[in-house]
Amino acid sequence: MKLGRIHRIGMALLSLAFATFPASAQALFPVTDVDRDTVPAGTPEAFAAVFGTSPKNEAERMVKGEKITFVPLTLIKLPGDVTALVSTGASACEAHACAGLNSVHYLRRDTVGHGYVKAGEWLDVGMSGTWGNPAARWGVSDAITGTPVLYTEGGGTWQGYSCDVAVLTELGPKGPVEIARVPIYYSDASRDDGPTLRGTIVAAERGRSFTVSYAGSERVSEGYVRGVGGS
Repeated sequence: MKLGRIHRIGMALLSLAFATFPASAQALFPVTDVDRDTVPAGTPEAFAAVFGTSPKNEAERMVKGEKITFVPLTLIKLPGDVTALVSTGASACEAHACAGLNSVHYLRRDTVGHGYVKAGEWLDVGMSGTWGNPAARWGVSDAITGTPVLYTEGGGTWQGYSCDVAVLTELGPKGPVEIARVPIYYSDASRDDGPTLRGTIVAAERGRSFTVSYAGSERVSEGYVRGVGGS
């Protein structure tokens, strides 16, 4: 068993502490593939409140000079009366260097009309992929900070090397805050014996740290510790 490095989340490193896990360690929360062809139950009302009514539940926006087509991914209940709508956006630019986007909207219920009212908008959140794609995998958990944290994963392949990164975004009261970037997958197909590693978040001390266990050509656990002040 090889042990990896401790990483920081935020401004300062708090401590050095490792835990080791078997390759089959259970994931802390489920991470699934993004399915842009399925409209999740409950999302059309929220999606229409921020993007406008659309019979296909998709909407085009110009973001940073690129045409992005958004579709709803999920609704996440936040503390108080706030609901977060997460959407994924595919770019009209389909070159290898082009990336899609993920958006987060904060919504509140209109007490008069009982519909949703937009309370905040962020059109570029988390990790995306190449060829104009948004995040390829996603998940959500409150086990890391006590507040819902959005997991988005994406990456690409360059000359036989494949690399995916997971971004953890805390859905805080003032808006989404990125708290960590985690290398989550690596493979080298440029040679016959090239290594392959896949990481999984397997444990967390709420508000302080979490551990990623890697399996594949090697087995390694790496710890991430939150910085002073929780930043």
